[in-house]
Amino acid sequence: MSLSKIFIKWFDLKPEEGLKFTLLFFHSFFLGFFIAFYFIPANSVFIKNYGSEQLPLAYVIAGIAGYLTSTIYSSLQKRVNNKNLFLGAVIFMFVIALISRFSLSYVDSKYLSFFVFIWAWPFISLVGIVSGGLALQFLNLSQVKRMYGLMNMGGVIASIIGYLSIRFLLPYLGHSYDLLYIGNIGLIAAVFILLALYKTLDLPSQKEVVKQISQSDTKFFDLIKDKYFRLIFLSAIFSMVAIYVVDFGFLSSIKARFSTEAEISSYLALAYGGLKIGELIISYFSSRILSKHGVKLGLTILPVVITLIVAISLIVGLTYGVATIAFLALMTLNKSMERILRRGLDEPAFNILYQPLPSGQKMAVQTKVGVVMQVSIGVAGLILFLANFILNTPNGYRLEYYPIIILPILVVWVLVARQLYLSYKGRLRQILIDISRNKKRDTARHFYGSEFLTKKFKKFSDEVVQMSVNLLSETNPRAMEPYAASLLKMDLSTIKHAILSKIDPSWRTRIINSVKKIYVDDKSEEIRDLAFKAQNILDYTNLKEINKGEVEELIKSWTFGDKLLTEKLLVKGLIDYDDKLINRLLKDDDKIIKSAAIHLASKSKSPKLIKRLVDLIRSDEYYHICGDALLEVGDKVLEDLEEFFIKKEDSKVLLRIIEILAKNGSSKAKSILIRYLDYPDRNVQTELISGLYFCKYQAEGKEQSIIKKKLDGVIDNILWLYACILDIETERNTLKIVQALDLEREYNFENLFKLLSFLYEPRIINLIKKNIIGKNTIFAIEIIDNFISLETKQLLIPLFDDIPSGQKIKKLNPFFPQERLKFGDRLKSIITKDFDKVGPWAMTKSIDLLGRLHVKKKTGAEQADKTRSYSDIGIWTSELVNKTLYKIRRSEMPDEIFVCLFHPDELVYSTAAKIIYEENPIKCADYLERMSDDKKDLLENLSNNGFLIADRIKYLKKHPMFFSVPENYLAKMAKFIRVKILQAEEEIDITNEDNTNYVVILLRGELESVNPNNEPVVFGKNDIITLGINLNANVTKLKSKVKTTLLLAKRFDYYNLLVDQTEIMQHIFGEVSVSE
Repeated sequence: MSLSKIFIKWFDLKPEEGLKFTLLFFHSFFLGFFIAFYFIPANSVFIKNYGSEQLPLAYVIAGIAGYLTSTIYSSLQKRVNNKNLFLGAVIFMFVIALISRFSLSYVDSKYLSFFVFIWAWPFISLVGIVSGGLALQFLNLSQVKRMYGLMNMGGVIASIIGYLSIRFLLPYLGHSYDLLYIGNIGLIAAVFILLALYKTLDLPSQKEVVKQISQSDTKFFDLIKDKYFRLIFLSAIFSMVAIYVVDFGFLSSIKARFSTEAEISSYLALAYGGLKIGELIISYFSSRILSKHGVKLGLTILPVVITLIVAISLIVGLTYGVATIAFLALMTLNKSMERILRRGLDEPAFNILYQPLPSGQKMAVQTKVGVVMQVSIGVAGLILFLANFILNTPNGYRLEYYPIIILPILVVWVLVARQLYLSYKGRLRQILIDISRNKKRDTARHFYGSEFLTKKFKKFSDEVVQMSVNLLSETNPRAMEPYAASLLKMDLSTIKHAILSKIDPSWRTRIINSVKKIYVDDKSEEIRDLAFKAQNILDYTNLKEINKGEVEELIKSWTFGDKLLTEKLLVKGLIDYDDKLINRLLKDDDKIIKSAAIHLASKSKSPKLIKRLVDLIRSDEYYHICGDALLEVGDKVLEDLEEFFIKKEDSKVLLRIIEILAKNGSSKAKSILIRYLDYPDRNVQTELISGLYFCKYQAEGKEQSIIKKKLDGVIDNILWLYACILDIETERNTLKIVQALDLEREYNFENLFKLLSFLYEPRIINLIKKNIIGKNTIFAIEIIDNFISLETKQLLIPLFDDIPSGQKIKKLNPFFPQERLKFGDRLKSIITKDFDKVGPWAMTKSIDLLGRLHVKKKTGAEQADKTRSYSDIGIWTSELVNKTLYKIRRSEMPDEIFVCLFHPDELVYSTAAKIIYEENPIKCADYLERMSDDKKDLLENLSNNGFLIADRIKYLKKHPMFFSVPENYLAKMAKFIRVKILQAEEEIDITNEDNTNYVVILLRGELESVNPNNEPVVFGKNDIITLGINLNANVTKLKSKVKTTLLLAKRFDYYNLLVDQTEIMQHIFGEVSVSE
């Protein structure tokens, strides 16, 4: 197994992130390796040559060096590309380290040790800047949150290895500075990895990140007027000062205890090695600790612990002296706690302080904090200068009094940290209150297909606009009407055809000038003909009122022109609305006439016509148009719509009803949606939740208990899915079932957030969701802790906490007990789970895997003979009898697979049938031949090696448009797709007896239109052929020129699914991304 695959498994990465993470991890590793082998000799030789008296000066100069390095780096950032900037930073460290080692023969080691020491901290800072810069360039913001800490573990592990190996290397080295050679090996490796990064990986997120981190124009003096920011800056100052005063005490205690360079180096290596091990451990558990105990612990634990240790060291120093093991141990412990708690708890908690701020201000404050920290180095130097002045007495250096000087500073830090936490809580509460007051919600916009597609008319490529226009032209042309004038200016024949061919008399006449211009200027005869027709439809000049007798004359002749004139007169109110007249228009076969009649019926408000519109919701061709028309009717239609639920109509129709109710959004419509929340159909339940979310539903009174019950069910199901994955993931060949269960988990989490938004302020729930997805779990839990009720948050916090799934199950076991099962039993439990708990896709993967576990391992003729026959055994021999017995004997397949033959979903029953048929065709036939017609057809497909739904999904994936669409989404389309393989010169009819026609998806080969009146049109690989769009409307047949593979889909099924399933269109348009 490659390292990338190991990291993917260990750290729960996505497959495409494996290589990227591996390179970044090892880049961090080798930089950490260099720091370990630079830091130890830098500190040990300096302590040997200088006493504590010189440490403050060295810190100040190191601070200046760090400030200059950061300033130069920032300046170069504007002039040099990132690759060269990062390489330059690594090479700069390499050169300094190399010069330092070579200078040992020419420069006094005492002066050289000062030079080497002052670069130790700037190098640590520079390594952090380079690592952070690479992360921002090669990872998007969501990946940075998830992977940055894991990536930096490489540096921590390298530091541990380096520190612990130094004490074993020292006896073989001539001087401690020989370690710099070893450290430089790490820098050389880092350069090669850096080059590999830029050679092998793309840079998708660089511009986005730069844009987001460059928005900072908030002035420092404006910020400090706010108490919250003052406390943040004060805490940053005390935190930075603490680093240097603790380091001063640590190094001074080593100087007091050890005298030789080798002893100092060995002790430092051991101390820093142990420190890094502690840092690694606390980093692993930090998220869990902060999730459990909150930001308060993270902000206060470091100052409190350091203050306590310093207080104890004061007593020990005054009682036993500073040259004792006890004092050294306390100073070492203090240094260890400063590094371990800072990296593991203080820094993550401090970063949470920025989260309640607006995005632009967030970056501004972080930048200002960085500046304050640089200034704090100078403050630390002044404090240590003062300490040196006091401690350097005529009787010698009195290190035992050092704790007395810094203790007051630490006590003030503790008080500032506490006040900062209280201010943070106040700021968070205020922001949540402000969000609650602002009832505006932007999350439900563009949720349904028509709205989703009209959004594409702006700021998208021509290809996306054309596809959106074509889809709406086929399903809901009237949705294009407000945008028609601007769309027609795009001068694309496909768009012109799609719009002009669907204009009806109910459209506003404001686009007539655009239509006239096309009629005059366009070069295509077909487009000009459509423009001429559209111009006549929209032309209301010379239209005058007519009497009842003239209307009756129109009805008698009833040509297309008469119908058109009648509708124009109705639109302009020149004749009275008449139920019979409009009803007759509604029955017309011409789509333009019927579409306008639907609009007229909605305007009439007539109960009879409204009933007629309600009936048209069942029509695959007109339901989108009717849905929009019924919205204009308002609440009068709601009782009629509810009848569909009462009569338990087909789920396909119910989904259309839910969309109308959601878009209506009245309290009465919401009541209907909530009333059927437990409807016995998974898809209907899902759409009911989505519909309530779309219409901004907020539960009140008794309805809250309905939502809470549903919420409990979703949480229980998520835990069940976690248990399923735990029982399955370690078994062989389980990748697909685990992926399917993970999709189910995501589906349930989506429902969970929507249900929460019915009980609490939706914008706050959305904020929690974004932080959970972005792996900013600590802040999400902080919001939950402050905003969600106790009974609900005790269920949510373990669910969202960054802990293994086994721990989630254990913590919530008192509420939702889950049982662990053996592999086979778990697969059976998935198959037999209730309809609303697991979807068909996960079921089919379980069926497939269970079939593999139990299929007979036969060889020879018996295994190969899968035919079915009811003929008599002509010659009764043992061989023939045993063959027949094999076919009729009860199968060893589990009953759970057989019962799936009775499942209503084709994906499920066809998967089960195939497995059963391959083992025992006779038994399979016995079942299917007694079932519905669809299942009898399935038997024929199995017998003749036909294409099952799983095969059709694979064929769909071969087309570029559907290549990126997940298979579980394509399964919905595959249900009405048919695969055809034509030989050369073979013809195929693309029209049906009911005047509907097929969409042809050409996967391989060539097709030619068969039309004696026109020149034939040839279509090639990957073309999608539709009558009236890219094929003459009079063509009825296509002929293959070579062997051809194609897919056939009923026109309305195909286009309706693409419009209704926005998830598929998101993938086709390439819009799927995690909210950041």
